[in-house]
Parts: sequence; C-alpha cells; structure tokens
Amino acid sequence: MKRLWPNSLVGQLLLVVALILLLAQGINSFLLYRGAQNQNLVEASTSAVSRIAYGLERQASDRPVSRRDPMRPRRWGQLRYSAESPVTDDMRRLPELEARAGQAFANMGIGFADIRATLRGDLTSDMTGHVIGTGRNERRKNPINRSMGGGPETSETKGFIIISAQQDDGQWVSIASAVRERSPLLVRTLIFQTVTIYLLMLIPLILLGRYISRPLKSLTATAQSFRPGTTEALEEQGPPDTRELIRAFNDMSGRVTRMIEEKDVMLGAIGHDLRTPLAALRVRVENVEDEVERERMVAGIEEMNNMLEDILSLARLGRSTEQSDPVDIRSLIETVVDEFSDLGRDVRYQRGEKQIAAVRETLVRRALRNLVGNATLYGTVADISVEKSGSSLLIHVDDDGPGIPEERIDAMFEPFLRGDASRNRATGGSGLGLTLARAIARDHGGDIILKNREKGGLRATLILPLG
Repeated sequence: MKRLWPNSLVGQLLLVVALILLLAQGINSFLLYRGAQNQNLVEASTSAVSRIAYGLERQASDRPVSRRDPMRPRRWGQLRYSAESPVTDDMRRLPELEARAGQAFANMGIGFADIRATLRGDLTSDMTGHVIGTGRNERRKNPINRSMGGGPETSETKGFIIISAQQDDGQWVSIASAVRERSPLLVRTLIFQTVTIYLLMLIPLILLGRYISRPLKSLTATAQSFRPGTTEALEEQGPPDTRELIRAFNDMSGRVTRMIEEKDVMLGAIGHDLRTPLAALRVRVENVEDEVERERMVAGIEEMNNMLEDILSLARLGRSTEQSDPVDIRSLIETVVDEFSDLGRDVRYQRGEKQIAAVRETLVRRALRNLVGNATLYGTVADISVEKSGSSLLIHVDDDGPGIPEERIDAMFEPFLRGDASRNRATGGSGLGLTLARAIARDHGGDIILKNREKGGLRATLILPLG
C-alpha cells in the first residue's frame, strides 16, 4: 500500500480526490442503475394497467360475447379471465407496483377487490398468450435518450410483470407485460459522465497543485543546502500562505547569518586575546630552571592551545572557506598513519582500491586523526579499513581497548565528555575529539558511528558520501 501512496503533496491530493470521486461516482451509478431498473418495472406495469383498463372497456361495450366463453377467439396479448389469480402466494409480491396500479385504476374509475403484482423471469404456462410487449423485436425510442444525444436502442426482455386484479364477482383479470432492459445506454452514459467529471476536476487540481508545490520544492531545496551568508533570498511566489512562508524563511536566514557573523567576530577576538597571553606565558616558562616543572608548564600551555583550537574549529564548522575537492581517500589515510607512526603509535592500514570522494581534505584529515588518536590512546593498536556501501564510503577505525558501555555510546559525542574521567593527558584529551569529528562528518553529509566489537575493543566508523 505504501508503494501506491505518492510522496509528493500534489500526488497525495490528486489520489485522495480521485478516490473520493470514484466512490461518489460509484454510489451515483448504483443509484442510477437502481432507478433505471425501477423505471423499467414501472413502465411495464403501466402498460399492463392500461391494457387491463382498455380490455375491460371493450368488454363492457361488447356485451353479446361472454368473457367466460372458451370458444371466444383469442388474440395475442388479450386479458386472461380465471377463477384463480396466476399470482400465487408462493410468489414474491411487489407492494409498490400494486399500490401504483390500484391508484391508477381508481383514477380511471375502475374498482377492484384485490390487486396483485409480481416479477417473473419467465412466463408460466397459464399466462402464455396473455402477454404484451413481445414478439415484435421493436427498437424503443425513448425521448430521454434522444434528448441526451442517444439514438434508438435495441432492448432485451429481462422478465415479465404480471398484474392480476379481482373483480367484484370474484373473477380475476390478468395480463403480463415484458420488462425491457436499457442498461447499455445507461452504462455508456455513466462512463461518459465519470470521464467528464474527472477531467473537469483533476486537470484544474493538477495545475493548482503545481502552482502550490513549485515554490515549496524550491524552499525545500534551499533549506537543505542552506549555508549562512551564501544562500540568496528566495523569490516570493505561489499562494499567499506560501509567499508568507518564503518571506519568513528569508527573514530567518538573514537573522541566522547575522548571528553567525557576530559569533565569528567574537570567536576571532577570543582566539586573539587568548593566544597572545599564552604565547607570552610560553616564553616566560622557558626561563624556569627546574626542568621537570618547566615541562609540566609547557604541557599545560600546549593543552590550553589544543583545547582552544578545538573549540574554535568546532564553532566555525559550516563557515569553512575551504572548497570540497576530489580526494583519494587512500592517500589521506596514509598521511594520518604516517603522522602517528612517527610518534611511535601502532597504526595499521592495508592499502586497498582507489576511492575518490569530494571532501574538504583538511577537515576530514582532522576528524580521522581524532578517531585514530582515541584508538591509540585507549588501546595499543589502531586498525584502519575502508568499505564501500552504496553511495557512501565507510572508514573503520578498530582498537583493542576496553570499549564503551552501550548506555554511554551516544553520550560520548557530548562536548568535554571523555571515556576516562580523569583530566590526565596520558589517559584522555579535552573531550572535544569525537564531538568535532562527528560535526565534520555531518557537515559533509555523513556521520560517525561507535560500536563495540565482538572480540573486544571499539569500532569507530567515519561515513562519507561519495556523491
């Protein structure tokens, strides 16, 4: 069912309207068909009532011939006189037609003690020769059909209406009338009506839907590719509600851009104001005679510089001036491996097939460096592997460390949270490595996933889109 349901607003609107029209037209067709069937029965019963009234009038004016005389010559369609009604108790009666017939006889001044009506698929043997509307194979010319543009139509006999009326002397006078079927013209009319309604309703809805959806698609595309300071204002178009939405988006875009520009100015000032005294402090530390104490001071200053650099990098993501260029991921990984190998860290990488991805090389290298640094910090070895999955490139960094409790994996991406609670540089950094790495990955349209390995240790996967 989900496959049949369209994803677009216009498609859903058209499908709902089409289903509603189909349901309404189905109900309308059923009612029209039932009405046509009832009309056929009424026409057949009207013919029977008229023939009974006509026959009784002729019988009243033809007194020398007895209606009970079996030797009287019979003609096709003449009335049947009998002591018993051909409409027996086991037949299905038609109360509405009986009431109509009684009212018609009363209007003509003819009174009957009882009137019976039934519908039969075929005639009983006692009614053979007492039927009207058959034997001519005539083409009926209904004035309604002609007014709707339909020509004469050959009708078929679908059954027989038997009208039987009891006179005051107890005798029953009966006649059968053929019921004609006019459904072929009715079906063509309903099909033409349905097609016309669909064209009159759906074509304007398609145009209206496109008028509404076109600016919404532009708004969606702009929101997905939104870059503060680089996204141009959208043209206000579409219905008034859509124009108001685009206007609000343009205003929001302007406010976000101004806020980020103010943040960049503030970060630049903070970076300058902090780096200057740190540099001066580093110069003064060099004059400390105690070598052990001097090394501790230098390490503290370096930690502050690294933390400041991580904070500024995290805050400036999304505003990087570096362009995305095609990069051979193998070469990028080998560069990171060489850096850690020079520091004496055990980092392994088996060079595989060439994989090209459009990335900002400096940022991706930094994200990968943070993952490898964590792996070598909490484990003894970092094993790097590359896997292609669909339109994404997966860079796995496996370690043999203690891993992370499942309930804490999501929390590890929070700023300043580390796997080791201590602030010792030997066991943990500033707590911004994973946060910065995931921010870089998401800025490229990817992500970072942490998962404990079955054989022990942790797997950090850097996902980058190949497109």
